Amino acid sequence: MRGSRRRRAARYLEAVVADARAGQAWDAWEADLEVLSAVVDDDQARRFLQSTSIGLDDRLQAVQRAAGEAISARGLGLLRLLAEQREVDLTQEIARRFRDAADEAQSVDRVHVTTAAALGETELRDLRDSLTAPGRTLRLTTDIDPALLGGFVVRRGDDVLDLSVRARLQALASTLR
Repeated sequence: MRGSRRRRAARYLEAVVADARAGQAWDAWEADLEVLSAVVDDDQARRFLQSTSIGLDDRLQAVQRAAGEAISARGLGLLRLLAEQREVDLTQEIARRFRDAADEAQSVDRVHVTTAAALGETELRDLRDSLTAPGRTLRLTTDIDPALLGGFVVRRGDDVLDLSVRARLQALASTLR
């Protein structure tokens, strides 16, 4: 079942990537897929999109009204196709895999850093400089988690580097047991 789902998502992904590559529309597609993922993530909205008691055009118009300019005609076209094929549930898989394909095609690294306290401009610039690989573009996001006590946690894809005080204290506690 999982392999079948991956194959079905791959068909849509291939078409979206081809369109993004042809029109250099990577960012536009990413924005559309973020909107579509948010819609599908909502249980009530997903059930509405999958409803057969409401016409497809009416369902799509409702999404367009709700999303406004946040979604393009391309995004609505993909949603139409997914709804017609009763595969709206593939949206988030397509979005996740598209983001990976777009990052690879554009040499982008997405890194998320969580710190115990807000970073100043100089610290943020230094962090950005240390994380940017030659020939690559860095998309850095940050947030604050006071529970870290100090230090930071860096996430790049599936890799996590935890240099927080909390992690060091937990490691120390486990060695003392």
